[in-house]
Amino acid sequence: MTNADSLAQNPVLVFDWGNTVMKVWPQYSGPMAHWPEVAAVDGISAVLDALKSRYTLVLASNAGDSDASLVRNALSRVGLDKAFQAVFTAHELNARKPQVTFFRRLESALNRPPHHLILIGDDYTTDVLGAKQAGWQAIWYNPGGQPAPGLLPLHDEEILHLRALPEVLNRRPLPDYTQTLAWLLETGTPFNILNHIQLVAAVAYLLAIWLRAAGQPVNPILTQRGAMLHDLAKITSIHLRRERGVHGDHARMAADVLLARNQPELAAIADRHMPVSDPSAGRAPVTWEEKLVHFADKLAEGACLVTPAERFAALLDRYPDFQAELQASQPHLLRLQDEICALLRLSPDELFARLKQAVSF
Repeated sequence: MTNADSLAQNPVLVFDWGNTVMKVWPQYSGPMAHWPEVAAVDGISAVLDALKSRYTLVLASNAGDSDASLVRNALSRVGLDKAFQAVFTAHELNARKPQVTFFRRLESALNRPPHHLILIGDDYTTDVLGAKQAGWQAIWYNPGGQPAPGLLPLHDEEILHLRALPEVLNRRPLPDYTQTLAWLLETGTPFNILNHIQLVAAVAYLLAIWLRAAGQPVNPILTQRGAMLHDLAKITSIHLRRERGVHGDHARMAADVLLARNQPELAAIADRHMPVSDPSAGRAPVTWEEKLVHFADKLAEGACLVTPAERFAALLDRYPDFQAELQASQPHLLRLQDEICALLRLSPDELFARLKQAVSF
């Protein structure tokens, strides 16, 4: 292992081993270093080479058959033994992911606090959940494009191919799921609005997963975080109306808060989630992330999944002073629904049924 002092110069990326760096062949057992054949995961060599000047690269594995020395022997067979400045396994740490002890002992060995460490791994339970429970950042290597369990993406970023890792690391950090909840609770967001938000976030996230699989340029994590924060100022606007008789624009108010927190993409999602009566006014959703949060919000009446027609009926009943604007916005929403359905090759009824099945027990 490299001396901890030499690891303190750059941010640290901690890679899982099996099926993140090296392919795991199910027909072989025992230490990978002794397997008849070994192979690196596609793209890993180029990615490590691209990152080595900016990051300290570390490998941490649950490997039960290999200690750090045997892991390095396996890495040497594919030319990656010198790519990692340190290698740790369950043998050296006397703990396994997702145990918090595994991550705490890594922090001690690397002389880094949790928020300075980013884990990249393919296993949601051991890698992502383990890292997040320990207070680390987590990037899910998800080559199959699967949704997170419970439609609740706790990870900070996601990649389908390792070649995307440098680009993802260069993005402006988004708040993680816990941070979005904290921001909502800071404003006094009550239980019923939180339930609505969670449903909108689950539906928007799932639609993003499906559209990404259909080849559309959409970021499911950005979509989910935008959905979590689209009603960030809802309770503030309600208090303004009740206490001062002022009808505040809660979407614009949320956007202003998010801009102040250096989250322009999330601000645009919040600003453009309201019904669009005049698409030329500049607040119609443009990106897929904006479109999906806008659409998912029109499928959630409280915490109940409903059709757009049912949602608009409820909105017209709740906001009689805005009937003209709401009625004028319906054609725009139906065009967006048709666009989504065409890409997914589903009818509106089929889309709703598939969503209903996905979010129901």
